[in-house]
Amino acid sequence: MHFRFRGNNIQVVKSQLDPKTGKAKSIPLGSINRANLAVSEKLSGNCSPDELKEIEAWVSRYRGVDDLKHKVAALTLPEQIAAAMQWFKQASPDEGREPAEEILASIAILRRMLNKRGLV
Repeated sequence: MHFRFRGNNIQVVKSQLDPKTGKAKSIPLGSINRANLAVSEKLSGNCSPDELKEIEAWVSRYRGVDDLKHKVAALTLPEQIAAAMQWFKQASPDEGREPAEEILASIAILRRMLNKRGLV
């Protein structure tokens, strides 16, 4: 079984031997919502209990990696901002204008969220 990232979904695919050709054939079983990691009903219905256990184990590992990725992003953000400042010092106004606008919008959203959480 393998997992393909497709936009907002994670497609779960199983390989089966084609009896006619003897070659492995990929069969989509269903999908997992990427935002909340919910297994679709179609996927649940197309899997055996052992396959569902394998999918749940994969989701658990993926969730752990995703959580770690977010933590690393938060903990390294000051360093990333310092690196961005160095780039903005040498970037041309045309080159830096769009990223600067996106950064300021993101900072405003981050500040609101930090205020709501009582962190600032």
